[in-house]
Amino acid sequence: MFTGTHEGADSSTNLRSERAMFRSLGVDPALGQYCENETQSTGGQVTAATDDEVTVSGVTWDYGDTFSIYKTDTKNKFISRITVDRSRGWKITKHDEVNDQGWRHEDWDIDDRGRKKVFGPGQPER
Repeated sequence: MFTGTHEGADSSTNLRSERAMFRSLGVDPALGQYCENETQSTGGQVTAATDDEVTVSGVTWDYGDTFSIYKTDTKNKFISRITVDRSRGWKITKHDEVNDQGWRHEDWDIDDRGRKKVFGPGQPER
């Protein structure tokens, strides 16, 4: 949701980033969001937020520490396990049924693999 650098004082209990617009852009303690101090490898729940500052339970910040704020209550938690295939817009619940380009394996034909000199059925390649 957010990444950045702490711009406040060392040993601060509040994460500070000028012009970040934390609260206006969705950081809300009522949502149980997780915030990590990546520099110090610590993290916790967001307990307060304004547009310029966020308070995180049990985390202190030094100037220049990098942070990530997640939409979920833990780091790297899935929001949804549904994938939508790009060829037809079908919802797919098993990620391995879709390739890295977002297509179902059976719909990923030779034209989509970067070989642009392929003709239709029964026509020779040149």
